Amino acid sequence: MEKTQIEFNDFKIYAPDSINCITKSIYQLLNRKLSEYKKLFNIDNYRQVQVNLFDNINDFERFIKENFNDTISNTAGTYHGGMINCYVEKDIEIGSDRYYSNLHLPCHELFHLMYNEIVLKNASDKRIVWYDEGMAQFMSSELDFLDEERFKTFYLNVKKNTKEIVNFNNINHNDNNFVNDKYNGYDISYLCIKYLSEILSIEEFINLMSDFDKIKYYGDTIIINMFDYYDKKLLSKQR
Repeated sequence: MEKTQIEFNDFKIYAPDSINCITKSIYQLLNRKLSEYKKLFNIDNYRQVQVNLFDNINDFERFIKENFNDTISNTAGTYHGGMINCYVEKDIEIGSDRYYSNLHLPCHELFHLMYNEIVLKNASDKRIVWYDEGMAQFMSSELDFLDEERFKTFYLNVKKNTKEIVNFNNINHNDNNFVNDKYNGYDISYLCIKYLSEILSIEEFINLMSDFDKIKYYGDTIIINMFDYYDKKLLSKQR
């Protein structure tokens, strides 16, 4: 375990000194997002959350393996043990896209954590992976650095690299099901949630979090519907 860097009512952050350039900013953003998430989940209070930050990917993976007997790969964040556990890169250029991504990663895991406890009631069988991952990306604002033109480029790259349209409800994190050479489940999940945020009212969007049947209803065809929606929205401007 790294040294305690910050501790207040809502968060206790363990991190090495090597990433102090970002640790305080992570704490400030976590506080801001916690307030947003409380409103989203309609709660007044939440427990203190322990945040474990690592500057070495091997140390991060070893921590998960030794404490939770779980082997992870191709991920920089988890919410094992009801905590936020993240690998944060050292010596990142402040203001760069990589800095922005590292800064928002703990907020991504905070959404997972709160959604799991408040909505799913820790029932992992209720978790619909594409929805949870898409919401964590969307609500954490980790891709909000994409302005209109960069979002369009992002969208076109995702569509180009999607070689297979699947039923998203049948996809999980195991056996390269979520990210492989046919599609990137994270990118598609984000686009699907952003799409839902644009076609649903705020009330419908919030209520969807606990309507598992409706999430699955959308999931059956959401990739096709999302691509059709953004083709018309983004590409029609070229004509």
